Amino acid sequence: MPKKTAQKKIPERRDGCRINRIVAVSHRLAVARKNKPLAAWSLSTTKNMSHSGLLFVSAVPYRKNAVLELQVVMSGIIDLYNGQAMVMRVQEVGNTLFEIGVKFLPSRQPARRAKAYR
Repeated sequence: MPKKTAQKKIPERRDGCRINRIVAVSHRLAVARKNKPLAAWSLSTTKNMSHSGLLFVSAVPYRKNAVLELQVVMSGIIDLYNGQAMVMRVQEVGNTLFEIGVKFLPSRQPARRAKAYR
C-alpha cells in the first residue's frame, strides 16, 4: 500500500482573483536616500493583476516591504493604476530577472466626488 504524504494546506493570502494580463508598468523606489534624488523609472511588464495588487517582472531586485511608485498603463494611454505599492514578495526567475509581487497602498489624497450630470 503506498504511503500518503501529509501536505500542509497554505491559507490563501490574496484578496482578489488574479487575471493574467500583460500591460506596461513603470516603477521606482518611492523614497530617496540621504542627499540622493529619486531613482530613474524602470519599465517592465506585468504577469498578472487583481484589484489589490499585481505581479511584474523586473531587472531591479527590490527588497520586501519596500514602497514603490507605480504607473500601470494599457495601450499607452489608459492609466490603470498610478500610485504607491508595497513589495510583498521577490522571487528570482533568472540571473538578472525577478518576479515582484506588490500590494497597492491606499491613496493619501481624499477621494474625489463624482460630477452629477443632469
